[in-house]
Amino acid sequence: MARAYLIAAALLAGAVPAAAANLPAKERTATILVRNDSVGFDPHKSTGRGAAEILFMMADTLVSVEDDQKTLRPLLAKSWSVSDDGLTYTFNLRDDVKFCDGKPLTAGDVVYSLKRLIAPETRSPAAWRLGKVADITAKDDTTVIYMLKEPHNELLLHLAQSFGSIIDRANVGKLGADFGVKGLNGTGPFCWGEWRPRDQFVVTRHDAYKWGPAIYDNKGPAKVEAIVWRVVPEESAILAAMQTGAGDISYVLPEWSIDQLSKLPMLTKAEPRISNYSAYLGLRPNRKMTSDLRVRQAMNLAVDREALAKSMWFGQARPAKTLVSPGTIDYSGATEASYDPAKAKALLDEAGWKLGNDGFRYKDGERLSPSILAAGTAGWRSRLEAIQGYMKQVGIDLKLLLVEPAAAMAQINTSPDFDGYALFSPYATAGEVLMMFHSANVPAPNRFNWKDKTTDDLLAAGQTSLDAAKKAEAYAAVQKIVADQALLIPLVHERLFLFSTKRVKGVDVHGIYNSAVYKGLDIEIAK
Repeated sequence: MARAYLIAAALLAGAVPAAAANLPAKERTATILVRNDSVGFDPHKSTGRGAAEILFMMADTLVSVEDDQKTLRPLLAKSWSVSDDGLTYTFNLRDDVKFCDGKPLTAGDVVYSLKRLIAPETRSPAAWRLGKVADITAKDDTTVIYMLKEPHNELLLHLAQSFGSIIDRANVGKLGADFGVKGLNGTGPFCWGEWRPRDQFVVTRHDAYKWGPAIYDNKGPAKVEAIVWRVVPEESAILAAMQTGAGDISYVLPEWSIDQLSKLPMLTKAEPRISNYSAYLGLRPNRKMTSDLRVRQAMNLAVDREALAKSMWFGQARPAKTLVSPGTIDYSGATEASYDPAKAKALLDEAGWKLGNDGFRYKDGERLSPSILAAGTAGWRSRLEAIQGYMKQVGIDLKLLLVEPAAAMAQINTSPDFDGYALFSPYATAGEVLMMFHSANVPAPNRFNWKDKTTDDLLAAGQTSLDAAKKAEAYAAVQKIVADQALLIPLVHERLFLFSTKRVKGVDVHGIYNSAVYKGLDIEIAK
């Protein structure tokens, strides 16, 4: 078999570390294998999928969304209403919800959580998701009044994301800076168990849970006693674990193995209806190497996305000609990236970057060598080396700065000391991913440092319009600006493949924030 039976169970024993001794017995525990960890699990400060996938299990949101990424369902709010002018939302909460420590949930907890998200001192990169808030108040213990200064047409979709998690004020106060590091008291189907950074995270069943979203047959409690999220960076080890019983579930298997794994009788493959997860290189126009539009355009033209998707994603991803994936709400394909190295060379010549004897370009004695920061995973390393090769063909000496994944995310969000970066963006709508370009969102999620009034005004128009056509028109205009200004190099739109072993069943796949298992309420041990 190709790749020697998928690396022949890759050293079998020892492929993943042993579970903690104080866990429930293996026959009552499911294990999910992931490649990357998070730097923390504060829902208002953590933006990566590594945090979201666990937060969805430990905490709940006011509303939930089906895996079509648009149909809203009740969760902590059993119902809600919106005023005709789109400025006032009234949420009617369930009266039977409890935190993991047994404390009943009240409207005060919701008010605290959402106000903390938008508080300036929180410095949340997700604060924009709540719109321009006038006030959030508790009318009584089960009624929340959410008032906006202007409409925010995708508010409910944003409230369904992990950033909208409802947390316990007393728990935040008790833990202080260790909140989301040493604990989190949520209302989700699982509770904080143990986190060993870069090794594993254990969540244990919340036995009182019975308010799961309608998309699950089981509303709670969960069918397994615990879930272990185990960090396995190496491709060979994660493949071995899925074939030898050291892991039950994974959705981060290497693309080259997908077709082969799909044929193995011990594994089941599933895909969500919708999952938007786009890979791109962000370029910073405020940096010397990437300040010239012609350079950014040349870098875009130098990359052969079709070949990348086939060779580096093994045909398991769609080549990306735009940041926003086709089929996404408010997608516009009017301006698409293309591959044209000859035109790239002409643009660089025009910009004054002349080819030297070494094959690289120089101006005023300086080599054209933009730096790209990325997670030092095997996947990004090989793909960026391929992109580095494309850049060399037009005379650009692309410098790769590869660091540990969690540290890379932190640096991408905060450091000004590089010209571009490699990221994946999970999103549900065009409006959601395009807010990366609003000047108020510098330094994150506007990691491009793009500051443009026209862009800001169009984003505001799209976000506040109660007319669907006008909203789409505004977002289409932003997509054109992003493409025309070459603020990023779109690479591929990835697909989400979830594999599970025959040991477990009820593994329902969900594309929300590309987190795959969402609440995990139907997961159970099959034998």
